Amino acid sequence: MTPENEKYNKVLDLLRKSKPELDSTEDIEREVIKMITKVSHSGLNLSGVIDFLFRWVYIGWVRRSLIATSIALVLVFAYQQTIILKRINFLSRQTIIIDRENGPAPADEVEKMLMVYRNSGRRFPSKNITISERQMKELLESVNELQLKYKDLENLIEGDPEFKKIIERKLIENKRTKINL
Repeated sequence: MTPENEKYNKVLDLLRKSKPELDSTEDIEREVIKMITKVSHSGLNLSGVIDFLFRWVYIGWVRRSLIATSIALVLVFAYQQTIILKRINFLSRQTIIIDRENGPAPADEVEKMLMVYRNSGRRFPSKNITISERQMKELLESVNELQLKYKDLENLIEGDPEFKKIIERKLIENKRTKINL
């Protein structure tokens, strides 16, 4: 053996034979008991709660599946919004027609409808026709006058049975069932 190995073996034997001396075993016991009670009393601290709630963050497949789910939800939301906007655009291009069967529409109601139509920024269906406000008022007055005359004519026909029979016979001759105006 070499002298270094001998020294090493002697030191090793000396360390094995020597036992640690405990001066104050009571202090050590007290420290151990203090550590044990500290661990059992600190059951609900903030870091423990946060660690419990967000423990899933360290699991890879959970994290990836939640990301995929959130992307899918965003895509569904975007698709839904595009469908809604298409339908709104479709509705905004439609023309509203109000048909009155019980008599002529009051001129102020028609004017209000035309005002709404004009303020919405739309043009009339034929893009080649432009109508001034004065021409529109004249048109409305003539339509109202025509509706009144038509209603008077209907009342006249309904009031005279012989005249009604003549009109019905003429309609049958022309193979019509209703007057086309």
